[in-house]
Amino acid sequence: MLFTKGKLEVVLDSPDVVLYGSPREARFTEITGRVVLTSKSAQPTSSLIVRLKPKHQNPFNPVLSLLWMSDITYAIVKDGQIDDASVEIPYDSSTGQQQWRFAMAIPGNIFETIYTPEVSVAYELVVEMRTTSVSHWVPFSKLSHSVPICIKRLPATDSAWATIANEPMYASAVWRNSVEMTAIAGSRIMHDAQSFEVTGVVRPLHKGMRLLCAGFEIRESLEGYLRCPAQETSQRSTVAKCSCDITTTSLGITRRSDPVSSDMAGGVRFKMEYPPVSIPHRAGVAIDQEIQVFGTVNVPRAYTEIQYDIATGPIRVSHELVFSASIVDEHGQVHNVRLSSGIYVLPKSTQVPVDLPRYEHSDKDILLATGRRWSLDSSTVSCLPSWTQSMNAQHICQDSPPPAYSHMIIQSS
Repeated sequence: MLFTKGKLEVVLDSPDVVLYGSPREARFTEITGRVVLTSKSAQPTSSLIVRLKPKHQNPFNPVLSLLWMSDITYAIVKDGQIDDASVEIPYDSSTGQQQWRFAMAIPGNIFETIYTPEVSVAYELVVEMRTTSVSHWVPFSKLSHSVPICIKRLPATDSAWATIANEPMYASAVWRNSVEMTAIAGSRIMHDAQSFEVTGVVRPLHKGMRLLCAGFEIRESLEGYLRCPAQETSQRSTVAKCSCDITTTSLGITRRSDPVSSDMAGGVRFKMEYPPVSIPHRAGVAIDQEIQVFGTVNVPRAYTEIQYDIATGPIRVSHELVFSASIVDEHGQVHNVRLSSGIYVLPKSTQVPVDLPRYEHSDKDILLATGRRWSLDSSTVSCLPSWTQSMNAQHICQDSPPPAYSHMIIQSS
């Protein structure tokens, strides 16, 4: 019988690792999965190691790879003995597979994954196996396999970060005592590959102003070692936006149920309480009443055109939502006015909420133990333990009434 090396692969329960809390407060988490060896016969294993390591980019790729951690190693099998925390599934002749389930712990302060055109912080999970020889004439064989894995982070439940991120967004500012701009959203958290609804309000403070166009955009700021690992730099870019020109015609037919006029990655629609007054030979509409701007911004997919928020690490990422409007003043000059507020681009949570039993679910309660019952009437005081009688004799168990004050005098010098 000839010796067959076989095929080795690692199958993760989830391609992402989600940490909860900031790097200072996050607890360790686990990477779980199974190692699968496909061969024609059962292979005796002398060593099986799983290693989380930084991923090196292609040397011909100009993207800078930041390697800010050492390898994290976990031995599933060592010297032919399987670890107590792992489970080996015996060889199945029908599928030709031999499997090992594992759970590998990683620290909570590990840096998150990031991919940009200039720099990347990436990880991969590598599994290495050594099988013992089935014959004295054949040496041992070494198999390896690797899969990419992403490290993500979410705010911990009931933390200050989660409280700030989940509160509604409301930002308002006044420009030159002429126009008040307000941006409103249901939350400061947005997820990648989803649409984000936001409302803007343009309110006039005096007459003579006109609105040409309005829209929203998401700006991303990166700080850290972007171009070289020896010097920190920063850069800003617009990752998504939606805008639209405003005319008397569009305002006249706009309703809440009207389709959104698309522009780039989103859409904008306007609404006014009263029909606008037509101004011949002038662009835009007069800001003689409150104008509502409803925007839909389509957030790109993470690691392509946008990154998740990262507070600490070699690369720090933050985002802001900008409500912009082109306004013509009473002298005919055009001004691009912007109102910005911080937002958070976060991954979706993988935690499943647990519903604790309510009072009406008392039928689910389980009696674990029952203590001895004592009666505190005078007839059974002699049955109490000696230490209880001594405390009663010393009046230790009696509560003293609170002090009573008839009046108070406050003197000041």
